[in-house]
Amino acid sequence: METVVIIEDDPEIRALLEIRLRKAGYRVLTAADGEAGLALVKAERPGVVLCDLMMPRLHGYAVCQAISADPDLAGTRVIISSAKGYPADQQKARELGAFGYLVKPYDFDQMVAEVRRASESVGPLMRVKFWGTRGSIPAPGPSTLRYGGNTACVEVRCGNQILMLDCGTGAREMGLALSKETQGKPVEVHILVGHTHWDHIQGFPFFQPAYSAGNRLIIYSLRGSDKSLEKVFTGQMDGSYFPVSTSDLAAHLQFVELDGPIQIGPACISHFYLNHPGLAIGFRIEAGAKTLVYVSDHEPYWRMSGDNPLNRRLEHELDDFARDADLYIREAQYTVEEYAAKRGWGHSTWPDALESAHRAGARRLALFHHDPQRDDASLDHIVQQCHQYMREHGMVFHCLAAADKLELTL
Repeated sequence: METVVIIEDDPEIRALLEIRLRKAGYRVLTAADGEAGLALVKAERPGVVLCDLMMPRLHGYAVCQAISADPDLAGTRVIISSAKGYPADQQKARELGAFGYLVKPYDFDQMVAEVRRASESVGPLMRVKFWGTRGSIPAPGPSTLRYGGNTACVEVRCGNQILMLDCGTGAREMGLALSKETQGKPVEVHILVGHTHWDHIQGFPFFQPAYSAGNRLIIYSLRGSDKSLEKVFTGQMDGSYFPVSTSDLAAHLQFVELDGPIQIGPACISHFYLNHPGLAIGFRIEAGAKTLVYVSDHEPYWRMSGDNPLNRRLEHELDDFARDADLYIREAQYTVEEYAAKRGWGHSTWPDALESAHRAGARRLALFHHDPQRDDASLDHIVQQCHQYMREHGMVFHCLAAADKLELTL
């Protein structure tokens, strides 16, 4: 159910709008002043905000501008609702990011139609939740509580489709949450595996939906160099390693070996070869006007094999793959100092991730695949270093370190 936030200081108008929007099928939340309304929008991330202009505590223009500037609210549309019908006010609202402008008094059917138009303009929203952000091996413990210790697993909701990027140990908690959400109803999950090293598939045997009849799990990746994708997954559940085999799983399993772009509901998904031992790919997911790029794991060619035109060109091809991403999830396991001792292990440094995001024109970068030796304080320090590096090099995108349970909306 789409959420609409009404920010309106007149209690009668607020009540009438709420009744009409609820009747139209929307979940409606309200606030009586601009400051409370903006806080509500940041907490709920609604699809549409219906906002008055002349309000106490924070003017509607300031609310509109704050929403437009917040990357976490990229999927939120603001409709100004005001008795001021001057063209100059309407133009100002558009300049500050408003989607529409309704002049009071207006017809309620007109208002609902405008809300619906705003909601549909975004296209299918992508909702992203990190369930595992660690690289190589799980790192649970008191020193990793804030960023988490699970290995790679990212949930992406695109329209009604449920995607999973890699199924490291974070897949266990994602599966538990999904089973609680669906309450026994059949569910279909599309699992996109960047590569089949242990830290990217070890959560699959503990993914609870795999044990429920009626569920469908479709697993996508490359064919292995010496065995099929299906054999890789059945192999890790061989009796020598695990007490339950894939043939015992109640869900229907399907394995798809990628050879080009695929379409899953509204999402067009392409892949790109990465520089990592064995076969590894990154994914680009495009739906509506939104793009997510997932790159884990990758070692820059020029770092590993020398700074020359060929290796720089290969690196720029990856930048092109990530071009204009709304969210670029990028492996950044090492510092430059650490890399000196780990060259050839298949991983990047955090400056590599920043430079790639900058060249690609990404809007937001999530550092990912954190080293298992990295505690919360060390990751905080790396984020601080990233922000300083960005200031010094004129980089303007938003940068953060991914954390288990972190949720983002595109």
